[in-house]
Amino acid sequence: MTPKPHAPKFHRATPTVRREALIEATLECLRKHGHDGVSARRIAAEAGVSAGLITHHFPSISALVAAAYETLAMRLLSSIQQHAIELDAGPRERLRRFFEASFAPALLEPGLFSTWLVFWSMIAHDAAVRAVQDRTYVAYRDALESLLGQLRASKGVPAFKLRPAGIALAALLDGLWIEASLNAEAFRPAEAVALCEDWVHALCYGALPSLLVQRPEGRARRAASSVGPE
Repeated sequence: MTPKPHAPKFHRATPTVRREALIEATLECLRKHGHDGVSARRIAAEAGVSAGLITHHFPSISALVAAAYETLAMRLLSSIQQHAIELDAGPRERLRRFFEASFAPALLEPGLFSTWLVFWSMIAHDAAVRAVQDRTYVAYRDALESLLGQLRASKGVPAFKLRPAGIALAALLDGLWIEASLNAEAFRPAEAVALCEDWVHALCYGALPSLLVQRPEGRARRAASSVGPE
């Protein structure tokens, strides 16, 4: 009787799988421990590997943190975008769904904010993390500008400047997210969504004049007449 071949005792993971596991372990360490999570020993223990494996796949611990930053940022953006476009809806509704997804419970989880604080704290002195911040901010703005571009093409919406509109809306969303993450009792997510919708409503009715390509004369006259003598 021919003996059966022995099954291998272990499976050697590919470099891609190893890198992804280290990135996930880094995110988990930052979520659990904040700044103290930026430790090769902690990350290796979380991933169940030796600390030497980190330097085998990444040139430094900061390079691993930068990769984790980009992974998380693009993962969250993809999730928010998917929620915005998964239904056949108009531009206003797609924007509303983008806002809704931006304040979903998973994005207001305290560990996520702790993770983000680590990333932000490294931007000023770490070129790799700063480069990730630049790329992911551009991707976030591109997503907003795509939705705003659809809105601008809608009937009855005045022509507005896409780039500054994207900057303003990104700042509004970021500010509300930070406040909600710092204090869950400050306001409800639905209130944050409503404030963002109010901003879009004002944009659609020409009430944000610095963003308009050309300020309508009728609105300009009404605005001037509403200003009384000082």
